[in-house]
This record gives sequence, structure tokens and C-alpha cells, in this order.
Amino acid sequence: MKLKKILVTTLAATMVMSSVMTVGAKGKYGSSEASVPSPVSSEPETIQRTTEPVKVAGDNVQTSIGGAYAAKSVQGTAVTTPLDSVKANLGLTDTQRPAITIYDTDPKKSPAALESINAAAEALGGEVLTSLNIDLGAKENGKWVTLSDGAVALATGLPKDADKTKTYCAILVQPGGVVTVLEDQDTNPDTVTFEVKAGIGTYAIVAQ
Repeated sequence: MKLKKILVTTLAATMVMSSVMTVGAKGKYGSSEASVPSPVSSEPETIQRTTEPVKVAGDNVQTSIGGAYAAKSVQGTAVTTPLDSVKANLGLTDTQRPAITIYDTDPKKSPAALESINAAAEALGGEVLTSLNIDLGAKENGKWVTLSDGAVALATGLPKDADKTKTYCAILVQPGGVVTVLEDQDTNPDTVTFEVKAGIGTYAIVAQ
């Protein structure tokens, strides 16, 4: 990934040269307040349990976090970080259990977030294939707990029409307008595995 390309766009700001790159989503948009839907406040009706395997790009994958895995634009999603590491990463107490919701989104639902994502993808010379709204939190006594620190790895099956000859990354927009490019953590040509941060965010799958 050529992170230097970001310097020539209107998104340019302080950059972190590591496995991720972060910029402020400002410039021609006039504001850094990228719109991201509010976190869910109750248990979703459709639940994926950790005891049941998830199909990710045709393979059975055991997810370590239960929740609503409702995205249809990708070929399955599963949290691959082991449960003990998830709890440690998110700083959960003994009475809290991790939970996640994953839904498809589009420009009508998240216009400012998608505008920022498209600009970042263009700066990378990439193409946005689809986008997801993801909320990584916890449940305690039947109530949703909003988290702000920590992250987990999410394996995501590429959309069916994805070009397997290309490389893939994810672009994240968080409330407040911070845009982060997340590198693929696996070598499987049918999937992209990226870091999902605690809290609510819009994530795009990008072909380069």
C-alpha cells in the first residue's frame, strides 16, 4: 500500500506509518463530522452464536464474538481474535461479554461517511466495493455497553464479483470524521481480514 499517495489529496493530515494510516476527513467536505449511525441499544433479533460456525468465503469459521452478522454484500464475516484476547483487548469485566453488529450500508444511510471513504479510496487509487456499519461493544445484564478502546480482527469474504487479482484493504470512518486505512492481515485471495475498532464505525472494502 502506497501511503504517500494520501499526501496529495484534500484528506492530507498527520499520518501514522504502521499497519494503519489515519487522516482527518476534512477539506472540501467543510467539516470533520462524518455521519455514522448511532450505536445499537438492544440485542438484535438475529443472532450468530459462537457455538455455530460462520461461512466466510465458503469456509466454516468459528467466530469468537456473538451478535448480528447481517451483512449480505460480503460472503460472511467472523471475528478471528481468540475470546480471551478479545476480552483483554477491549478491557471487559467479568460480568461483560463482547458483542458485535454488522450491517450493510450505503450513501443514503451514511452520506458523509461514504463521501469521506470514497475520497480516501480515490487517493489510494482504489475502488470501493461495499461498505458496512459495524458496532463493536459488549453486553452486561442484557444491556448494550458502548466501548471506546481496543480492537479485534474481522475476517470478511469478498463480494462475489470481486477481482481476485487485486489486493484489498478496508477504510474506516469513525464519528468525528477520522478516516483510517486498514491493511489486509491475511493471505487468502477470497477474504480480507482487517482491524475493527471498539465502538461504531463505517467500514468499506476497497480493491486496489
